[in-house]
Amino acid sequence: MAARHRTPSQALEPAILEAAESLLEEAGPAALSVRRIAERAGVAPMGLYTRFDGKFGVVDALFQEGFAALGATMRDHAADPDPLAGFRAAGTAYRALALAHPARYGLMFLHAVPGHTPSDEAVATADDAFRALVDVVRRCIEAGCLVTGDAVEMAQQVWAACHGWVSLELGGISFAADQDGGYERLLDAIATGLAPPAS
Repeated sequence: MAARHRTPSQALEPAILEAAESLLEEAGPAALSVRRIAERAGVAPMGLYTRFDGKFGVVDALFQEGFAALGATMRDHAADPDPLAGFRAAGTAYRALALAHPARYGLMFLHAVPGHTPSDEAVATADDAFRALVDVVRRCIEAGCLVTGDAVEMAQQVWAACHGWVSLELGGISFAADQDGGYERLLDAIATGLAPPAS
């Protein structure tokens, strides 16, 4: 076993989370033990209990980080001067985040870590990410790019469609030869399906 280096106190939490995510992405949820995370992070196992109250606290923090990143991305695109361009870019960014961090995506959406129940704070962070998508959709409705309707329901329709494609892709279940182009055509179909009727 490699000698453990001493991690400065202020860097403990980022080091632990980085170690946990790297293990998650490399070897899946079964790799997330206190011992392995601590070893990868270069900290004593007690450091995980002190900072996160154990393995599931680390998992919960990863869950929150994932949804915080997703929410920030949605808010960035909600601010696009062109609401419809922001809508499409948000959809593209959703898939990009999932492909960049597939195991974390599984943790966020597919209950990939047995025994983990998201904390109230984690649930609030996930809800905030969805509300950011609602803002993207609402701006399109207000600009006349999408049909007038319930922005919350429409945002869930959009999310369901994008999540469905991404989940199939990450699971290796795909019949489309061109994944990138196929996903962009899915976004076209969503935008067309939610567009106001032609006058």
